[in-house]
Amino acid sequence: MLKRISNHVITNPARKEIDATTQGKKSDYSQQVQGVNMVLDAFNYGISKSSQKSVIDNVKKVETGDRSEFTAHGLESISFLKDGTKNLLKGELRQGSIELLGATLNAAGAVYKTSYTQTPSEKKGVDPW
Repeated sequence: MLKRISNHVITNPARKEIDATTQGKKSDYSQQVQGVNMVLDAFNYGISKSSQKSVIDNVKKVETGDRSEFTAHGLESISFLKDGTKNLLKGELRQGSIELLGATLNAAGAVYKTSYTQTPSEKKGVDPW
């Protein structure tokens, strides 16, 4: 299965745009987005326009230091929670389930990132205490 994914060429136009945005980025967040995006495309999971915009915005802002990884994961969690709920209510169980899983994993990622990631202000030398 992993070999299949490692050779995967992204076909979904929205996911291609996300992949293009992550190219050359160095942050952990961008690397995680790139990997998850490829896996989700390989298994033919879509992404809403609003979540796509959110992901791209997060990748760009985390990379420049204008947004913390904690905040990026939190925003993704909210976005995927909205999408997952909508899709489940429409009866789209497969898509809704993966979006709710994404919401859960991003919430966990946000909690994990708080343990060691500096905020943009802290990176600029502003002590929160």
